[in-house]
Amino acid sequence: DYLLPSPAAVMERMVFLYKNANLLGHVYVTLIEIFWGFLLGALAGVAAALLFARFPVAERMSTPLILLLQTAPKIAIAPLLLLWLGLGPAPKVVLIAIVTFFPVMTGMLSGLRFVNKSYLDLARVLKLSPLQRFLHIELPSALPTLFAGATVATTLAMTAAVIGELMGANEGVGYLLSSGQENADTATVI
Repeated sequence: DYLLPSPAAVMERMVFLYKNANLLGHVYVTLIEIFWGFLLGALAGVAAALLFARFPVAERMSTPLILLLQTAPKIAIAPLLLLWLGLGPAPKVVLIAIVTFFPVMTGMLSGLRFVNKSYLDLARVLKLSPLQRFLHIELPSALPTLFAGATVATTLAMTAAVIGELMGANEGVGYLLSSGQENADTATVI
């Protein structure tokens, strides 16, 4: 039972955490961090994709920084964010935004780059403004790949939230996980 508690022991621990350790409050904190981090990362990713689609020079200049952030292990970035931003929700939100940015940006950018050329020709013939062209042609074309990137980003956001809370927090699911590990409470960890 010490190394691998039974499902009944895990459920018993969950009920205990619900009643005595504010389990729902910890889940709520983690979900709020995920929401704000995902929102910020997705908005930044869409904005960057729009900028890169319109100005390829900006993409070439930003690519090294974006690749550095994407390839750096997130578990190595989390302690730096904790040092810079403190123990509150800010470092977790920023970490989630970082991991969300890349899949959303690449999904949106690939959708914008592969718009059907005949639609763009029609937009020129109809003399659509850039905003009209974006709203009626480019955005609908990019939505499937944007949503695919957002789906990947959702999973990464949840993982980043727990990693951020494991590195340093006083509330959240990662905090409960860390507390369970420190106390050798396998049922809480599971």
